[in-house]
Amino acid sequence: METNYKIAVLIDFDNFNNVDFLKLLFDELNDYGDVIIKEAYFSDINSTISSEEKTHTKFIEKLQFLGINPKLQIPYTKKKNATDIRIAIEAMDLLNKDYITCFCLASCDSDLTPLATRLKKENKYVIGAGVEMTPKAFKDECNFFINIDTRIKDSKNEEQKQKELSKNKQNYKANNDLKKKIKDLVAMVNKIIEENKDERGFARFSQVIGILKKRQTDFSPKNYGYTNKNTLPLFRDVLNEYYYIELDGNTAFIGLKHNNK
Repeated sequence: METNYKIAVLIDFDNFNNVDFLKLLFDELNDYGDVIIKEAYFSDINSTISSEEKTHTKFIEKLQFLGINPKLQIPYTKKKNATDIRIAIEAMDLLNKDYITCFCLASCDSDLTPLATRLKKENKYVIGAGVEMTPKAFKDECNFFINIDTRIKDSKNEEQKQKELSKNKQNYKANNDLKKKIKDLVAMVNKIIEENKDERGFARFSQVIGILKKRQTDFSPKNYGYTNKNTLPLFRDVLNEYYYIELDGNTAFIGLKHNNK
């Protein structure tokens, strides 16, 4: 059963302010629950305005269009990251709000890594968002991480991507990079199944996916050309040459096919 989170989005707007990034981020977060807080923190408005915007008015209009509440944090000391400190303070205040079950930390550097650690200790689900080159330390500390630039690149390259299963399979066969990703995914899943299988050779599907997400925090079916975040259809329909899927009531089990050993 998928969890429907109540999400607070805290954005380091000094380094995460691309409008395409923000639009895609909120679209992705819709898969995880309801975004109830959108805050963008910045220390210098001039550095966040693109050449296309040119004026503060267009900058404000952009934030209003996305429903983001801008918060200026004046740096009191040069070369000190005031926005990261302000984000951490705001996050600690929001911890008292029991209705918030998930925090999304949007940043392209690793400065928010300690905050992610603390939020997880308080039993909050942490989604990170940044670019593919965001430091691994921050990615690994999040429960899930969204590589925004990779998502956009894939989206632009496959604008006509079809949602139907037959089209997904054709994309897999045609894309060598995707084939390599799938090969690596299968190898990791095979190892997890071997570590957790019962006497019949099957493991509980939810347990396998839970371990997979801990070992690869940016795992998502969307990374493999699939059309949504649900994992069971990916394994049952697209990766069926590698795995058996069995259902016992509402519980799914996964096992290796003989040609996959």
